[in-house]
Amino acid sequence: MVVAVLASLLALAPAALGATGATLRSALASWTSAHPETSALVWRLDPGGGEPVPILSWRPEVARAPASVMKLVTAGGALLALGPDYQFRTRLVAGPGTAQRGAVLTGPVYLVGAGDPTLSTAAFARAQWGMAGRFGKLATPLRARGISLVRGPIVADESLFDSRRTGLEWKDSYRYECPPLSALAVNRNLTDSGGLVASPPIAAGQRLRAALRSAGVRQQGDVRSGRAPQNGAVLAEVLSPPLREVVALMNPSSDNFLAETLRKDVGAYSGSGGSTAQGNAETTEILRQRGIMGLTDRLVDGSGLSRSNRLSAGTLVRLLAAAAADPAWGDALIRSMAHGGEGTLIRRFTDPAISHRVRAKTGYIDGVASMLSAATLLASLAGVVTSKSGTRFAFAILINDYDIGGAHDTQDRIVTLLAQGAGDTAGAVTAARSR
Repeated sequence: MVVAVLASLLALAPAALGATGATLRSALASWTSAHPETSALVWRLDPGGGEPVPILSWRPEVARAPASVMKLVTAGGALLALGPDYQFRTRLVAGPGTAQRGAVLTGPVYLVGAGDPTLSTAAFARAQWGMAGRFGKLATPLRARGISLVRGPIVADESLFDSRRTGLEWKDSYRYECPPLSALAVNRNLTDSGGLVASPPIAAGQRLRAALRSAGVRQQGDVRSGRAPQNGAVLAEVLSPPLREVVALMNPSSDNFLAETLRKDVGAYSGSGGSTAQGNAETTEILRQRGIMGLTDRLVDGSGLSRSNRLSAGTLVRLLAAAAADPAWGDALIRSMAHGGEGTLIRRFTDPAISHRVRAKTGYIDGVASMLSAATLLASLAGVVTSKSGTRFAFAILINDYDIGGAHDTQDRIVTLLAQGAGDTAGAVTAARSR
């Protein structure tokens, strides 16, 4: 559907705009006349499933650095690849010679990571997300089987992912923006004091030892990293929340760790490999097959921290329109975005008359000024907004410029005008006007 819109634009004759459409057009034009490093597109969506109508456009297929708006692509790719009900399964597996005799389990046990970015202890999960932590449930089945002693090592297996702890093409300082990545991360790979763990698998194994102790099971042996045997007997397992809930945790707060882990998950569960690069390739293929991604887009990481990422407004609007047209996966994407006055929109769209009708994802990375040029800032906004008459729009406004205040004002004005009804009857933009 969304691909056909681009082709149909070529056949459109210039349409007369009403006063409300002209107001929208002037809001964008007053910005782009002095700040052309912008990619913007607004589509009016048809509730009956018909073709969307493009009503506002500025260089919509020119890819810009998106910053954290990249997380919409990460969420969309994961939902399409795995499904909104998918749950990551962390397992405790017995070694081939591990056996129970009475209250003693003798032999190695393997803690096998599944790329669950929410795997956490009860106390951490309550403090971080206000949800139940599941990690301790790996220990209780052993006690229920009458085991009070594990005589053997804990072997932590993070082999679902590669060993790279950061995203691709990151500044060194970004390690403070995202804890170390691992397929076996407990409590986001943070220590109890809030620092970064030195070794994610060893830290996870040590937390398993503590969980066993809390459940009344002692463990004698070391904690080491390694690979679990194929087809080992499963002693216990815990499931993550459904993926729809994971992306709903990620987008309102713009969580880099969740995003980077999900991008690796897409690569791992596609069979390509649990690396960021493979997750990028699989996500690109999934979205291009659906006519969403443009040829000039470039996925470098899952969070948008890399300034080498490139997305166009057209790509983001096509993604959001596809989500609106297919609630089976799309509802999870749209509902994952913050309302006005929430999350990263805490100070934007706070007017009660419109806040509940705006759902959006922000993106922002500051720039570094040189002696020869002003700093380039990345300021992006994409989402859906419903007007007071019930008309729905998908929008994306990506700005790579030095004037962050003006960028935010322009974005907020356009979305507010849409919420107030300025786009309800605006005529279609022709291909010639799209630039």
